[in-house]
Amino acid sequence: MRNTNQTFNRRTKNFRRNHDARRGAIVVLAAILMAILLGMLAFSLDIGYIAMARTEIQRSVDSGALAAAGRLGEGIPVAEATAVQYVQDNPVTGDPVPGGEIAVEFGQWDDLSRTFIPNTDTPGAVRVFSRQPNRPLFFGRIFGQNSFSVAADAVATYRPRDIVVVLDYSASMNDDSELKHINKLGQTAIEANLLQIYNELGSPSFGSLQWTPVYHASDDVNTVMQAFGLDTVAYPYPSGSWADYINYVRTNGTINSAGYRKRYGYLTLVNYWLDRQPEYDETPDLWKTSEQPITAVKDGFSVFLGFMQLVDTNDRVGLSVYTAADGTGKLESELTDDFLLVENISRQRQAGHYHNYTNISAGMEKARVELEDNGRAGALRMMVLMTDGKANWHNNSYNPTAARNNVRTEAQRAAAKGFPIVSISLGADADAGLMQEVADITGGIHFNIPGGSSVADYEEDLQEVFRKIADDRPLRLVD
Repeated sequence: MRNTNQTFNRRTKNFRRNHDARRGAIVVLAAILMAILLGMLAFSLDIGYIAMARTEIQRSVDSGALAAAGRLGEGIPVAEATAVQYVQDNPVTGDPVPGGEIAVEFGQWDDLSRTFIPNTDTPGAVRVFSRQPNRPLFFGRIFGQNSFSVAADAVATYRPRDIVVVLDYSASMNDDSELKHINKLGQTAIEANLLQIYNELGSPSFGSLQWTPVYHASDDVNTVMQAFGLDTVAYPYPSGSWADYINYVRTNGTINSAGYRKRYGYLTLVNYWLDRQPEYDETPDLWKTSEQPITAVKDGFSVFLGFMQLVDTNDRVGLSVYTAADGTGKLESELTDDFLLVENISRQRQAGHYHNYTNISAGMEKARVELEDNGRAGALRMMVLMTDGKANWHNNSYNPTAARNNVRTEAQRAAAKGFPIVSISLGADADAGLMQEVADITGGIHFNIPGGSSVADYEEDLQEVFRKIADDRPLRLVD
């Protein structure tokens, strides 16, 4: 029994001794592990801080590049200052560090090779670089690392656009040059414009006609022709005649209201050409003149194309017009980067060039089909639609209701393809409500230039609208 007790006591002492030893070892291990865990925690905090700094400097250069690209049209100095300002306004971790570097480059972006090519002549892309050295670490100094550096760059450019401009070349696009609009623009302005058109036609001379119309009381056409020496002079254009002109001056209500009934001269002759013989195959020289408001449209379109070329964004432009000789629309120019070609085509068309009436939907259809068939998949495909009147031609007949409904249908078809339409209604006779519908249906914008303005106001307002459209370019980060 005694031996048994001695053995038990000995084993108990050994157990206690071993237990105390193990407990001491665990304390040491726990201390070591705690140090490792604290080190890992410190390391993870610094890693998280570095990751946040990298994210924020990338955000900073992204914002700078996008902002600068958006102001390229204002010139390189403005764009560069904008990039620097945006980077400075978005400091890394909210704390700008002295010695930070910001660099801005201008050039072109090649989508195929995905490379930035420096070019300050016609820049279409901006590269912004920023580097922040000596960012302090919180715990890295424990391991002998006191700071770190972060850097990032970004390239922003314009998304290329394929734009088909749909212009109204119906006969009403010369109404602001005719005596019928005296009540809108005043007799002095209208007659000055008629004189300008006469001079632009080369100030032709026929018989004894003078600029200021002269009264002749006779109702006999031959008597009037002989009185002004027109019986021995060939009528100058393919359509119309001296007899028709004389009857026009004798019987036309607008001529009478303006005080020129039975008064014959170049003033009433030019008005006759604009009113009765406006088409190209009738009076083919009118495209060379300042007939209004079509000339204001042409001038505005030139401004639009000029702004499109200030920045090389790989845009393309096409031109669709209404109404064509067959009563539909006509694609005058496919999508092209030859802006001078498109501008020349627009200049060489006159009010009522092909047709007197207004088939807006037909012009829209030609534009939509061109965007579908030839528009680039990566480009923003859109239309710019302008009218000074109301849709009134459908299926080769005068039918305003059907013509207006067709405009809505075409807008829905464009919307289904994702083609926004910027619509412009010009003048008191334009269907501004319908143009607003077109913009709303397609997710575009409507601009209304109201009636009662002078020709100069038309031109100024229209140029401003086209300037806005040309300057509103979709931006994208490409690198």
